[in-house]
Amino acid sequence: MALASTEMTGPFTKLDKQSVLGTLKSTGTRDPDVLHAQKQRLLGPSKNLKMVSYVVMGCGILLTLTIVAAFAGIPFALFGLWIWRFSSKNIATVEAAYSEYLASAPA
Repeated sequence: MALASTEMTGPFTKLDKQSVLGTLKSTGTRDPDVLHAQKQRLLGPSKNLKMVSYVVMGCGILLTLTIVAAFAGIPFALFGLWIWRFSSKNIATVEAAYSEYLASAPA
C-alpha cells in the first residue's frame, strides 16, 4: 500500500521537505483530489498538536495566575509554546512541499 509510510508518523515527527515530496510522489498519481487528501493526511497530526498546544498554554497561564502554582505554570506555558512552534513549522513544511510538487507537476 502506497500510504503505509505516513501511517507510522506521530505528532512529534519532524517533517522535512524531501519526505513530504516523497510521500506525495508515492501516491503515483497527479489527481488533485488524491494529492489534497494526502496533504490533509500529513497535516492531521500537526493540526491536532497545535490544538493541544493551545490547551497546554492555557493551562500554564491559568496556573501562573494562581501565583502559588506558577512554578508549574511557567514550564507548562513554555512547553505549550514549543509545541505550537513545532507544529507550525511542520505545517509550513507540508504546505511548501505541496506547492512545490504542484508547481513541478506536468499539466
